[in-house]
Amino acid sequence: MEPSKAESSTVMAGFTAVANCEDIPQGGGRPYKIAGKSIAIFRVQDRFYAINNICPHQGASLGKGKLKGYIVSCPLHDQQFDVRSGFGPDGGGYCVVRYDVKIHDKQVWVNLQPKDWFSGE
Repeated sequence: MEPSKAESSTVMAGFTAVANCEDIPQGGGRPYKIAGKSIAIFRVQDRFYAINNICPHQGASLGKGKLKGYIVSCPLHDQQFDVRSGFGPDGGGYCVVRYDVKIHDKQVWVNLQPKDWFSGE
């Protein structure tokens, strides 16, 4: 059953429509600039993830990096990040902010408020 417009707006409160689902390839990512923030959205096994697009090492676009499973590699120096959490897979070193993602009406919606790495809030 389709949600009503009132239910839809409540579900999407705090989220911004960023892309159509088909714009992001399976096993890949795309960079986007939304409300002054540079984010990267990735699609893995038909689930979508959003992290800060800018690699903290030297500022390359993570959305243009290579994705292997859930790990994206920076296109400049191979710095790696898990798209589900923003953490490097080795548990130390660099990390990036992650954002909540919802899918609604075949669109990817992102909450542009960063999630705290430890509490998830």
